Amino acid sequence: MTQEQSQGLDEAFDAIIDAWLIERQALLTQFVELPQLKVTEGVMEALHRLCEAMVDYSSRGHFNVYEQLLQHIIQHSSEHQARAQTLLGKIHDTTDKIVVFDDEYGSVENLSIQDIGHFSNRLSCLGEVLTERFNHEDELMALVQATLP
Repeated sequence: MTQEQSQGLDEAFDAIIDAWLIERQALLTQFVELPQLKVTEGVMEALHRLCEAMVDYSSRGHFNVYEQLLQHIIQHSSEHQARAQTLLGKIHDTTDKIVVFDDEYGSVENLSIQDIGHFSNRLSCLGEVLTERFNHEDELMALVQATLP
């Protein structure tokens, strides 16, 4: 591979990472805005959009980002490979929790008064899952940064 080809790949990957991080910011904004909505302001639509955004974000990470980050780490730093694998396992665990939340709320039509109490707790737990996920992703990206000259 020529240096020009390598630089082109790096730029393409940087663009993927940038788009993914913008998507993460949009997801975080949706998450923060949801509890602020009044019941009459389209909460269910906002909840469905949040679920869709979480699943899309998670999928993009798994299918477009993490593997490339891992490959970069493998190619440039044998000392960080084990930590990267551990982080990916933890990220996968958060994906499972996101999928469970999506299964529970992604297509629900209405929430009863009883459901609202449960939902508030589940939303709080989801916030913790997202925080954990973003921290692991940031640490994975920091491992990549550590391999750069």
